[in-house]
Amino acid sequence: MATFTSMEVEAILNRLAGEKAERFQHEVLFPQMARAMRVQLPDAQAVRDALADPYYAFRVMLGYYAFAKRGNDRVEYSNFALQALDRVLRGDKANFSAFLASGNAPEQLWNAFVQVCQENQRKINEQLNRGLLEGLAAYASRLYAEDEIGNIWMDIQQAIVKSGRVEPIYQKITEIRGIGPKVGALVLRDMVALYDLEGRIDPADYHYLQPVDAWIRRIGPLLTDEIDDKTADWVIAGKLSKLCRRHRVSGVRFNQGVQYLAIVELRDLERLKGHLLSLARSGVGRMGNGVRSATSGRPAPRSFTWRG
Repeated sequence: MATFTSMEVEAILNRLAGEKAERFQHEVLFPQMARAMRVQLPDAQAVRDALADPYYAFRVMLGYYAFAKRGNDRVEYSNFALQALDRVLRGDKANFSAFLASGNAPEQLWNAFVQVCQENQRKINEQLNRGLLEGLAAYASRLYAEDEIGNIWMDIQQAIVKSGRVEPIYQKITEIRGIGPKVGALVLRDMVALYDLEGRIDPADYHYLQPVDAWIRRIGPLLTDEIDDKTADWVIAGKLSKLCRRHRVSGVRFNQGVQYLAIVELRDLERLKGHLLSLARSGVGRMGNGVRSATSGRPAPRSFTWRG
């Protein structure tokens, strides 16, 4: 049974999709992308500009997203993957195109990763890591053979922009061994938020933009009677997407806001319910006073013409 009234749910959604999502982007997402790229990224436009470069886009996929759901060894293996890339490029960004055109980029990257792991006396975890690294390198190499650019990130972004659909590119991403549903949804969620694409996407695909973790599973039943402890992840994603649409709140920003609570503001699931109550009370007060944040997470209404 849902814990909050409809008005309280709307207040919570607006707080999460507003200020909490904004903080997630500026305190977590952009700094982590900057770490992976090794560049300064002061704002969203700087992030977009950097990701237009295929080399920086590949570094983000390797150093931020590839190992995102690996738990305690996530940061270590992300760093090893970036070191492996530096090794095959001999420390020079200018060699990235030649790497993609070499005909054996996947093998080069994997062999360098093995060397880095061995030098650091860490397990290679071939079953988990080989398909992931070789799959990303193969993806970029195939793109380079087609367009002489090889930008994974922009290929995904353009696929969404051109079709208004997410499912086809989601399936393409998750075909890479090691990129499961959660990481695939994570990439797409952040991309859609960064380029403000949500209003251009067929709502039937919105569930692909909702990575579901323990925090999302916990918050779902608190916000709607349509979710309980036994609800499947893909159903939770769909129900929460519809809930956000019903309240005219960005679903991708809502999800980012929940992640901010998980990794920065709370870090303890047992505190979630009480914290949501405080967000609801303060949010309802703001709404009652006619005050709404400029970053409330409400997407601007747009008209659509979906392909049949």
